Amino acid sequence: MMLWIIAAIAGAVMLAGIAFLALRGDDAPPPTPRKKGRDEEYEEPDGGTRLASDPPPSGIHPTSGASEELPTGALESQELWLEEDEEPTGPVPKIVVMASGGTHPGQRREHNEDAFLVLAEHDVYAIADGMGGYAAGEVASAITVDSLAECFALGKFGALEDGWPRRGAELAAAIREANTRVRQEAAKDESKQGMGTTIVAARFSPGRRRVYVAHVGDSRCYRIRGGELKQLTMDHTLGAVGIKGPAAGKLSRAVGVFDDVDVDLTIDEPAAGDYYLLCSDGLFKMVPEAEILPMIMGAATIQKAVDRLIEEANARGGRDNISVVLVRIDEPEFDPGESGEHRLPG
Repeated sequence: MMLWIIAAIAGAVMLAGIAFLALRGDDAPPPTPRKKGRDEEYEEPDGGTRLASDPPPSGIHPTSGASEELPTGALESQELWLEEDEEPTGPVPKIVVMASGGTHPGQRREHNEDAFLVLAEHDVYAIADGMGGYAAGEVASAITVDSLAECFALGKFGALEDGWPRRGAELAAAIREANTRVRQEAAKDESKQGMGTTIVAARFSPGRRRVYVAHVGDSRCYRIRGGELKQLTMDHTLGAVGIKGPAAGKLSRAVGVFDDVDVDLTIDEPAAGDYYLLCSDGLFKMVPEAEILPMIMGAATIQKAVDRLIEEANARGGRDNISVVLVRIDEPEFDPGESGEHRLPG
């Protein structure tokens, strides 16, 4: 009899436990999924750009809801994103875009693994900073800028991101196509496996007074307006997400290293007198931001400003390759005798 009583009590306790767990089921947090780690960590042999072995989640895209964690200027970009389809393209350009670029291997590197693109006929400009050992980074960056140029020349971009403005989506798609091509090239040659590159690319739309900035990695885009230098991109490094120590400078993502790549897109509204500076880390790690501004504003021409920035980075040690593309925004000047025609200022 005692055994029956014990069994009944045990059964009642078990049923009570099951009922309690069932009641808590809706409130209990779901288990946290574990992200699979990658087996190896790529490091550039001579201490250059490095990629983290297990990057953190992607950064905030402009389509995300407003948050206090958004970087300065993100809300402004978000508003432009939301109203993008409401802004008509005028028959005459609202701005004139002029640009120059340059690159230099620096003082310590045997190879220049940077590449830059000035595609004036499509108002597309880019900087790529390659990584991956002997000459491989040089290959990755060259493939990336060549891929961008080809996509715009042919007008073929592949699948576009749903919900993104078309011009920005095309720019991001061109970068994803470059990712595929770098991967394919690396698969052909064992010495190139693991190669990759950063990319920062700007596409201007003079008829809409817009610029679409897409980037992967830590090459940057700055805007100069009203005597202020402002960074528009957020570095994809472990340090940017709060990790400190020796790993802080490692990239959390790069073009060509993995099958898929997340591309961040920022939209800005250029105004006459603005400058947009695209550069690799060989510039901003050598020349303080406070000193970049007067060099640009004090130069007689855009090309002289580019040359001055590269010279200064070299004078301060030139520890890495240095690449710069500088874009100036002007108001169009119209010839009253030619209806609908415009010409460059000066």
